[in-house]
This record gives sequence, C-alpha cells and structure tokens, in this order.
Amino acid sequence: MPARTSTRQAAQKAKEAITSSIDPSDRAIPGSKRKASSEKVSQPKKEKIEEAKREAKPVEVTPSRVDEAPETKPTPEPGNQTTADKQPEVRNADEQGAVIHSDLETKTKKEPKPEGDTELGVYKSEEREHAVSSNIVEKGIIYFFFRPRVNVEDPEGVEDVARSFFVLRPTPLGGELDHDQEPLDKDARCRLMMLPKKKFPNKPGEREMGFVEKAGQTMKDLQENFFAAKTYQTATRGERTVGKARPYAEGVYAITSTKRTSHLAYVLTIPAEPGEIQNSFGIHQQGSWIVSSKNPKYPGPAFAQLPKDPEYPAPVLEKFGDLRWIPLEPELVEYPNAQFLMVGEAQGSLGKAATAEGNKEPHEQEPGQELEKLEKENEHRVEALQGDQTIFQDLGMHGKKYATLQTTWNT
Repeated sequence: MPARTSTRQAAQKAKEAITSSIDPSDRAIPGSKRKASSEKVSQPKKEKIEEAKREAKPVEVTPSRVDEAPETKPTPEPGNQTTADKQPEVRNADEQGAVIHSDLETKTKKEPKPEGDTELGVYKSEEREHAVSSNIVEKGIIYFFFRPRVNVEDPEGVEDVARSFFVLRPTPLGGELDHDQEPLDKDARCRLMMLPKKKFPNKPGEREMGFVEKAGQTMKDLQENFFAAKTYQTATRGERTVGKARPYAEGVYAITSTKRTSHLAYVLTIPAEPGEIQNSFGIHQQGSWIVSSKNPKYPGPAFAQLPKDPEYPAPVLEKFGDLRWIPLEPELVEYPNAQFLMVGEAQGSLGKAATAEGNKEPHEQEPGQELEKLEKENEHRVEALQGDQTIFQDLGMHGKKYATLQTTWNT
C-alpha cells in the first residue's frame, strides 16, 4: 500500500505548485505603483493543478495562518479578483502605456467642487477671500480689443485703427480658476471701457483719458450689439462698413487702492507671448496704471468732452466733493459716460500696485501675490481648453471667423 500523504505535506505541495505557476515579476511591491504586465501569465499544466487540488483538499484553511496555502484558483476569473490582485492583460507597449495613463488619471482626478459655492460660473472660496489683501477692491478677467477704421478690412498698423477699448469682467474676491473651469459665464456683468486715442499710456507719467461706453452688460449683449460688424448708408459716401471688433489679448486684473491713489494692474494670459500688435497698443506681459475718476461737475479738455454726463446718484456724487479727480473705485465706473484718467506707471512689472504699502493684516497676501496666483490659474484653464483661441470662447465669439489671435499686423 502506498504511503499516505500527510495533510501538511499535501498543503506544502499545493503551495509549491501554485507558487511555481506565478511569474515573480507580477507581484506588487508594497508602496510602488502597479504597472500592467506586457506578457501573459504562464499557465500551469492541467495535471499539476488537478493533483494539487486533490492533495490540498483535506487542508482546513485558516486566514491568519501564513504557513498554509489557502484554496486558490491558479487563474482567477475576471470579476473575482481583488483590487490588489487585478492585473490587466496587456499585449503590447501601447496598451501598457494606456493602462498606466488611465490609472494615473484616476488617481490625480480632482474631486468635484461643492455645489452652491459658485457665482456666475466661478468657484468661490472663503479661505481664498480671507487671504486676499483688503486693498484689492476688485479683481477679474480683462480683455483688450481694437476696431479698424471704416471700410478698412485688413489694418496694417495703429493708424488703421479707429479706437481701442477693454472689457473688465469682475469675479468674486474669493474666486478661483482652474483647469476644470469651462469658458466663463456669458451672463457675467461687464464694463466696456473706451480709449479714443487708441494707445494705452506706455511711459511713467504719460496720460490718456477714457470713458465707460457700456456698463452692466453681459458678454452676449456685447457680442450682439457691439462686437459685430455693421453696415450703414450715408448721403454723400454711400454704404459704409464698420469692421468687427477684434480681440488681441486677455489676462487677469486687479484694482488696488492705496492711501492717495488707485491702480489698475494686469497680467496677460493670452497670447502666451505678446507680439507686435500688443506692443503697438502699449500692452506688455504685465503692467499697471494709476487710475482716477473725473468729477462730472467740472468740464474736461475740449478733445475729451462728452455730449452727456454720467447719471451718478447723489451718494456717488458726494464722494467727489469739490475735487476734480478722485481715486477710481469700481462703483464710479458702473455708469455709461463716466470718465477716467489713466497715468502710465509700470511696464513689465506691477509697480506699486503689487504692494499694500504695509496696510494689510498678517493673514493677507500682497496684491501682487494674489494677481500672480490668479494668472497661473487662468493659464491652466486656458491650456485645458483651446490655448490662445480660448479668448473667443470666453467672449462668446465664433472662433471660426478668426483664423487665430493676431500678434502681428497684416503687412
């Protein structure tokens, strides 16, 4: 009679048979990322599996025992594997890379932001608002445009431009942008600001006056009533065409208030590198101007007078007192025909707009830090969308009508 195999020997044989069928390279190393194997797992011979099963059958498995092999199928069926033991079958390097990429995407995917913490499509954070310097009175997205002269289809320089203007699109002080942020909400209220002399002040002390063309407008309103081209008839010259407004830059901005002045600072996000067009209008990668609001009680220069004054309510007029100019506040540019003065301050830097001049709480960041943070967030958002073409999405404009964002003139 053949010698009877003991229970412990049978368990040991089963363990050896099963272990020998598994490629050691497939075992996960604790603490390391799991990668998909590029080869199929070798299958043990059917005879060995059956013999191992018969001899291992009498074994009573205790999960806490490490010296005994649990009853395990050599080739786990799909759907019965644990998360730790799942090993997708990959036939080639491309599939392996795809599996790894998918795994990394799952691990790095951001949790959805809580509902109810948004304002016009921008997420708000109480923590962020708490850290914003108290001398930042407004922040948001800024867009720069120009409109060609009548009947000029392809402007070749600033001399072919009728006017330049910019749009301020405020966001919450605690607002955050990121790569999950879609194109900005078209219902957000904006201000359309005009510069009749076309160029922004580009040197310290250089001055230009502008005025508010429209206030409380949505991007949709501006697109339908202002940005589009228009054709009209004249008695002496016949049909005349006013070309469509053309965006040439987008960035982030902040209006800061110091003891005696207010500043409008910006950092460009689009285009990635300013070109000839941006420089022609006095726009750099970043910069700032000193900005003031004009008291409508006093007449302005002859070249800058408007047919109608802003309809300021009494409480707003009281802020001017008997002064001709006062530091600009957001409330003062919420009315059409409100006039403002821009004085050149810094080009290529944020100048004094970047600091609170010591007038901030310990938990607050400097204005420049907040603007830099917002610029990086908008940059990531733009990269996740359509790059420089994102400006057309944000403005609700049909990007197909614009081959690309212009950085050079048509010469």
